[in-house]
Amino acid sequence: MIKNNFKDDYSRFARLNGKGRVVDDICYVGDYYVLPLDERQKRRTNRVNICFSVLFMLIQVAMGMVNQDSSRTFWIVYPYLFLFLPLAYFFVGAVSYCSDPLRMQKAQYETGLARMRRSCNGAMVLAVISAALDVVYMLLHHGEIRMGRELLYLLCHILFLAAAFLYGRYYNKTYRGLRVEKSEHKPE
Repeated sequence: MIKNNFKDDYSRFARLNGKGRVVDDICYVGDYYVLPLDERQKRRTNRVNICFSVLFMLIQVAMGMVNQDSSRTFWIVYPYLFLFLPLAYFFVGAVSYCSDPLRMQKAQYETGLARMRRSCNGAMVLAVISAALDVVYMLLHHGEIRMGRELLYLLCHILFLAAAFLYGRYYNKTYRGLRVEKSEHKPE
């Protein structure tokens, strides 16, 4: 069953219109999230978020093209594959953020800015787990693998983590002035 997490942010009541028909009036009564940017700065942040999204995907795809010996082991491959999920969510959040106004409703904030932050954090956690598992694999099979490719794979993880950390710093610097305003409408 589909759950609407934002239904309490709207007030709905029936009224008669000029023709005597009953119509529903829907009014937003939730919080507004106001960006500390102007329109030009917002367009710039749109481009930066999309670029980081593409950069994360490129690093992830490059990581998969290394073809190291551990890539034939399920406990190395699955964390690598699962890392695509938060990256896809990050991209969806970045695209959604592009159409958001400077004064966002909670649903817009949650599916844009907050989704990018949570997805980046989740991707970092999965990258750390994947890198740790690769180190364990290298320690277990150190004499029988091509160590150069394994180290290159590990370096891609470090590069990914560095890019995600850089995005986290950018996010904190850019959106630190985000204000939450109460709606002027009251729930009925």
